[in-house]
Amino acid sequence: MKSLHSLIILLIGIWLPLAAVAQLEQSSRLEFKVSQSIDEFFDVTPLDKDGLLVTQRQEEHYGNEKWSFYRFDPDLKQRWMTEYKVAYELHPIKSYYNQHFLFWLLQETDTDKVTVLRLDLQNGETETFKGDLLTRADIVHFKVLGNTAFIGGYHHSRPVVMAFSFFDKSIKALPYLYTSNTEISNIELDEQRNQLSVLLYTIKRGDCQFTIKTYSYEGRLIKTTTMPFEDDNGLITGKILPLDETSSLIVGNYAQGCTQYSQGLYFSRIKDSEPEKLQWVDFSKLENFFNYLKPKRKQRVVEKISKRKEEGKEPKFRYRLLVHDVIKNNDEFVLVAEVYYPVYKNGSIYYGGGMSRNNNREYDSFRYTHAIVCGFDRTGTLLWDNCFALDNVESIELLPMVQVTRRNELLVLGYPKDGKINTEVIERNKVVREREAFVIKTSDEKDRIVDSDKGVLAAWYDRYFLAYGYQKIGSEKWVGAPREVFYVNKLSYDPNAPRETKEEAKKGKVSGN
Repeated sequence: MKSLHSLIILLIGIWLPLAAVAQLEQSSRLEFKVSQSIDEFFDVTPLDKDGLLVTQRQEEHYGNEKWSFYRFDPDLKQRWMTEYKVAYELHPIKSYYNQHFLFWLLQETDTDKVTVLRLDLQNGETETFKGDLLTRADIVHFKVLGNTAFIGGYHHSRPVVMAFSFFDKSIKALPYLYTSNTEISNIELDEQRNQLSVLLYTIKRGDCQFTIKTYSYEGRLIKTTTMPFEDDNGLITGKILPLDETSSLIVGNYAQGCTQYSQGLYFSRIKDSEPEKLQWVDFSKLENFFNYLKPKRKQRVVEKISKRKEEGKEPKFRYRLLVHDVIKNNDEFVLVAEVYYPVYKNGSIYYGGGMSRNNNREYDSFRYTHAIVCGFDRTGTLLWDNCFALDNVESIELLPMVQVTRRNELLVLGYPKDGKINTEVIERNKVVREREAFVIKTSDEKDRIVDSDKGVLAAWYDRYFLAYGYQKIGSEKWVGAPREVFYVNKLSYDPNAPRETKEEAKKGKVSGN
């Protein structure tokens, strides 16, 4: 391993011991100098109360890459740094991390050969495991349970999941998956039971089916759970939460008919492989679903719903929905799901409404309009709902935008846009603090942020967020081109702090602990 001092101006750790003047407090910041001569990429892995990991990938001679891993504690003080060389023929496919390790799946060009890089998050030691896939596949999923990597994808448009053992380097396919017209919705790990579940969405002869196949650590099929198709309602996605040795919760979104346009959310409990009665929650039944609309438009929608109900008709609203992993919050569970639309390459936007799957159209980005936030209990009963407007945020990749941290009984919602963090504070179905925008700042008041790019917000631990991305920074003292950095800012939200004035926000004054 190398110490920080051996790197010339690569990393700057900055502590900001300034008095708080606003709700979103910036307590510390890291800066990595961005090279102007070589291609490089940065990534941040939040590690809960154990700190965080920053990964820097730099291009070297003849297509090789140098990967540098920097481990920091919760105060953004560096613990260690280590490097790993990636040969030109290997390409990164997917990454996965748990409490102890970060894993990268690397694949050799035009072959079935793969390498799994394992990084020990405690000491920075690396180890690699090499194997040959059973067949060429388009890899979509990659997760690791114990000493086995599960690699999921498609071979000739049929799903396949392969188990790669780190012990003997053997690779085998999980049985009963290789069927036509089937997609892998998700792969869920259960570390307590040492099992994994493959969630499958199948369309055959106009009918759709949602199935959960649960496997042992060794790859043996334990059980198959077929979720019910009631009143033409079919499941699209599912998130599984183990409760005890015999029961789990499953939550997600559903549609009427075989389409990817959601009509609402569902909640259910699975006991001994059998799903209990599903609770179907249509969007029109959510108390705050339409709060993202302007008041007059919301009123028109509410009136339309009431009119249809008076006529004996069920109002139907269909949206594309990105469902997040479920958050445990005291005795409740919190589900966040974002409504989005694809923006196609010709500039058009398709807003949904009963259209079947169409994989032939190419899209350029995704536009988010708002997020649904719901609370439910261990029985799968919906307790409350809320809404958070996203002001037409766009992203090239379909990734979760809204992040959630907790402050006592409050939930702080936030998302990044144009160099700012937009926040809203809720207490179950009530909005405690309306949306506010906070500039992502540097450590020096004399700095001038010329440009911000690829900003990401991540929930960290307790009340803390991590904001990171790229900035071009100028200064009154600097002559010439601005410096470009990859930054990591530690943020926390204090709902009791005074609001930042327009004058303070305009000056870009730094707030801190």
